[in-house]
Amino acid sequence: MPHRAPYVVFDLDDVLANLREHLMSMLRERTGRNIHWRHWRDYELSGLYRTSNEEIMHWVREDEVLEAATLEPHAKDAIDTARSAGFRIAVITARAWHPRGDSLTRDWLQSHELSVDELNLVPLFGNKAEVLNTLGVVEHFIDDHLAHLYPARELPGVRSVFLVDRPWNRADRTLHRLHNLSEFTALL
Repeated sequence: MPHRAPYVVFDLDDVLANLREHLMSMLRERTGRNIHWRHWRDYELSGLYRTSNEEIMHWVREDEVLEAATLEPHAKDAIDTARSAGFRIAVITARAWHPRGDSLTRDWLQSHELSVDELNLVPLFGNKAEVLNTLGVVEHFIDDHLAHLYPARELPGVRSVFLVDRPWNRADRTLHRLHNLSEFTALL
């Protein structure tokens, strides 16, 4: 059996893609509540914006918030550097809740010239560790959500995990924190 290169696995939203700015603007318009994303302390935004998760997801679809996400600084360089270092690239994102999650994510990656070997979608609040287990050796896993990183660091095939610094994950003091993706690139 041929040797398969290990993976570098990225989350998409608020790791490679800046979703928070567009989500915040949409929620301000829809609810009239002017709450900056720097004040988001978890992923449960319905209480903060006084609406339901179902309503937020409906608005995200209707206002095409996922499609409007912009590229995070240094995201393309991080992927290109990892690929040049001999790694395969995977993206695991919690966009399976969206009826067009797969196609709009592939379109977004292509429009930003991000070349990935594998794209996997899990349900919102789904388990990324299950997907990580299927990939084989994962040299690095980069995410902004503690609920994905804690189980990932316990998997035998995952060698290192990195937490992208966001207000909703500041309580953690145990994971290697990245303030931007250029810090990850420098580690490669």
